[in-house]
Amino acid sequence: MPLPRPLAALLDSSWTSYRANELTVADSGFRRVLATCPNEIGGLNGTGYVSLRRNELELARQAFARALAVQPTDYDALTGSGMVAFRRDHPTAARGFFERAATLFPTDSLIRSYLTQLPKSIAEIRLPPPRRSPTLRVDARTGWRRFEIPGGPSKWTPLWIKGVNIGAALPGKHPSEFPPDDGTYERWLELVAEMGSNTIRVYTIHPPHFYRALEGWNRAHPTNPLWLIHGVWTELPPGKHEEQYDDPTWRGEFRAEARRIVDLLHGRAAIEHWAGHASGIYRSDVSRWVLAYITGREWEPYSVVEYARLNPGKTGYRGTLVEIEGANAAEVWLAEEADDLLGYEVATYNTIRPIAYTNWPTLDPLHHPTESTLDEEAKLRPWQLPEAPREFDNDAIGLDAARMRATARNPAGTFASFHAYPYYPDFMVLDPGYARARSPEGPSNYFGYLDELVRHHGAMPVVISEYGVPSSRGNAHHQPQGWNHGGHSEVDQAAIDARLTRDIHAAGGAGAILFAVIDEWFKKNWAVIDFVQPPERNRLWLNVLDAEQNYGILAMRAGPKDSAITIDGRSDDWGARGATWGGIAPPSGLDAPLAIRDVRATSDEAYLYLRLDVGAIDWTKGRYLIGIDSYRPDLGGTRLPRTGTVCNSGLEFVIDLVGPEDSELLVDRPYNLYRSAAISGTNPPRTTQVYNRPWISVSHADLQWDTLLLETNRIRVGRDGTVFPSVNDRRNRLRFARQADNSVADWFADPATGVIEIRLGWGMLHVMDPSSHWVLHGTADGRSPNGTTTDGFRLVVQSYRPDDPSAGGMALGCGAGPAPFHYTWPGWEAPRWHQEVKPVFAAMRETFRAITGPVAFGPERPARVGGAARSRTR
Repeated sequence: MPLPRPLAALLDSSWTSYRANELTVADSGFRRVLATCPNEIGGLNGTGYVSLRRNELELARQAFARALAVQPTDYDALTGSGMVAFRRDHPTAARGFFERAATLFPTDSLIRSYLTQLPKSIAEIRLPPPRRSPTLRVDARTGWRRFEIPGGPSKWTPLWIKGVNIGAALPGKHPSEFPPDDGTYERWLELVAEMGSNTIRVYTIHPPHFYRALEGWNRAHPTNPLWLIHGVWTELPPGKHEEQYDDPTWRGEFRAEARRIVDLLHGRAAIEHWAGHASGIYRSDVSRWVLAYITGREWEPYSVVEYARLNPGKTGYRGTLVEIEGANAAEVWLAEEADDLLGYEVATYNTIRPIAYTNWPTLDPLHHPTESTLDEEAKLRPWQLPEAPREFDNDAIGLDAARMRATARNPAGTFASFHAYPYYPDFMVLDPGYARARSPEGPSNYFGYLDELVRHHGAMPVVISEYGVPSSRGNAHHQPQGWNHGGHSEVDQAAIDARLTRDIHAAGGAGAILFAVIDEWFKKNWAVIDFVQPPERNRLWLNVLDAEQNYGILAMRAGPKDSAITIDGRSDDWGARGATWGGIAPPSGLDAPLAIRDVRATSDEAYLYLRLDVGAIDWTKGRYLIGIDSYRPDLGGTRLPRTGTVCNSGLEFVIDLVGPEDSELLVDRPYNLYRSAAISGTNPPRTTQVYNRPWISVSHADLQWDTLLLETNRIRVGRDGTVFPSVNDRRNRLRFARQADNSVADWFADPATGVIEIRLGWGMLHVMDPSSHWVLHGTADGRSPNGTTTDGFRLVVQSYRPDDPSAGGMALGCGAGPAPFHYTWPGWEAPRWHQEVKPVFAAMRETFRAITGPVAFGPERPARVGGAARSRTR
């Protein structure tokens, strides 16, 4: 349909303004056209070309993409898309757009000009020759327990590393799907810089626009740049990986990856598209701001143990830049790889910087009396566990970075890098010396461990390259000071992360790199992983029980921000969202606290939300039960707890609201994830939590409603025979608070409104994947959890008098009352989400700003009192 004459005239005049370079006038005209005709090709292309001329490449890309969605063969949109890809150094995509445009106008000189500049593949790109420094360039170096950076001619300045780890998987994305070139990296860099950070760390290669963003930031802030610590990622070798570290193919690829990283940091790399990896043309030279390399990954102890056993004679290596002696085979292998990486950078660019390998407390060089291996524990304990522990041997062998030294030809030095969290392994919690330790701010097992670790490494700098606690509802491990593996509000997370940072500094660490910049939905934790299926879809929803998904400075919230439900006892944010029971008419004469006026339900990518509107809230006169049938009304318990009322649907769960202190979510016993099992032969008698196979809901009328317990810390036996009891987390207790006061609030009731709001994370209801309506139902092989599709949830509701539960009140979905309230939700393939800065940002900004440099400790530093750990002997 042709444009109305006034709009056509406006479009023509806007193009005239564009050709005259009057971009503001042109853009305004194009947008006025689109306000009336959103799919007008001329208006879309006009805004695209205005954005292109302003170098707003992502806005341009979006405009041209919209135009191509309307007309896939539009020449102007194809050409504009090609120009955007060309500027972004995406030659393959650019060639594709220009070749499509050339089929429309084969003789067009503009198209031919671009095509002659574009290689047919990245492999054909001619890279500039390496820019070698005339003398060995040292971009950073290590000193006595610290890093130093160039501070002028012949001067070095101490640097205490204040860092943030950057993982880049946005909600709905796999870890190998990096953010587009839309300013995301620029915003993250600005955020961490505003937080007071001086360093960022990445684990693997990112797309070219990440390095371009870093270069842009640092050139704009020459006196206060962001330093980069770059990782060299690898998975374990294939097959029997403990025997394959020397496999030529796998080891060759590890070395090739390291050399690609060196080249791209110097702005001269072209990486072909490779599934699961970043690719493109790397022209940004950020090498002058690269503080160090950290190679490898957190290695599994059994793999290190076996490689060392198979290579007993591999105890030393004397390389050009790195040497080691008196080591185990794995330590030697890591030293060889470090020497190869540094050697390539020196040979190619005549540049060098410090290097370390990734390590964690599981493989630290200390010996921990409380942490027996599984074999040692089996010999020490006079009983058998009902199920084998699911963990690695956390003190079977160590990797000692202090043995890896820089040679006389290496002025940059080496350091130790640890991913060290305060709650795991258990020796961090159980060691009596650590329990007696005090940092300048008070008791701290974490400080005790860090102090021991720093001392062991002597003058070598020790960087805590991952640490922090998550703001998850779920808790996967308990810690004596309450610095648990989850279960924290965002305010508590902020305070704990700041304290951990100060403890790292006080213990003499060379730096602290907080984990992480964003919450990442794709991650999995042992406490939930078996009940998340299909595993590749966990990236599509936020599991608030999963601690690993909630470490970020930036919260990745579920759902659109403008329609989010806030737990505050108010109904104004509900609008017409979700479903309502409707038609509820409380009997006349019923006490107000027992009158149920409405029941509503809605959901998003993280929670099921329920709203109960009652006549009045008075917990001494009226309490409430909400039964949930999560699948198949013919299965589950049919009687409500407390009242014994028979319902018209079998139930898997019941919400028991008795007031702010003791309300909880109950689960039908056959459907509970865990059950308590006696440990035979223990005195006093002890129990442990084991899987409650087969996890099948069973039809019954028994009142067997359970709490949901998770054994976060299993029973252990120390190397001296000391028994350390298990610790359970009561996952089903519902936290009463306004969401504004507690980010992990489960419910709130406001007497002023008579509104009760509840939110339950999908995992609390045994939903394995809400995006595909997949819920727990039995086992696939008699042992592993399996699922089934649900058609939604059925709800029943009852109010009752606490002094006489069987009398009075209302019952909906029970007996002769209405049928249960059926709620279902739409599935999804792409999640809705929004982001918000957490309180940890402000807390870390204050903490980082207060740390002005390395702690003033020297070789004369006094010994820690009461330490139980000691250097490992082999």
